[in-house]
Amino acid sequence: MAEKRLITKRQEQIFRLVHHDFGGLSQTEAAQRLGISQSAVSNVLKQIKKKLPQYFPILTKIEAERYHLYVEGWSVENIAEHFGVTPGSIYEALQRARDKGMYFTKAKGRILSYDSSMDADVKQKF
Repeated sequence: MAEKRLITKRQEQIFRLVHHDFGGLSQTEAAQRLGISQSAVSNVLKQIKKKLPQYFPILTKIEAERYHLYVEGWSVENIAEHFGVTPGSIYEALQRARDKGMYFTKAKGRILSYDSSMDADVKQKF
């Protein structure tokens, strides 16, 4: 027996075009690609959010890139240098992500690291 879809294939197509984990297009870019209006894309996303709220918020590609580096522990200055932009533009992208509902904690830095000097200690334990 086939599983019942929660969203239509067209809704999924629109979602994949704009979600930062997939296409990362703006609503306007997705609308142009599909030959529909931006408001039609927006309305579809509202319908999807009612059925699948766990997949929201949706960030732009730029917001997602900056957000992920920041929560990995990169400083705003390092992110700005990496992308060749001003720190102010990084703060703006992070603020937009926060306004959309992204959760921020104090950046913890890299969680896992490797120090080759620990090899002997690790081998002894196993």
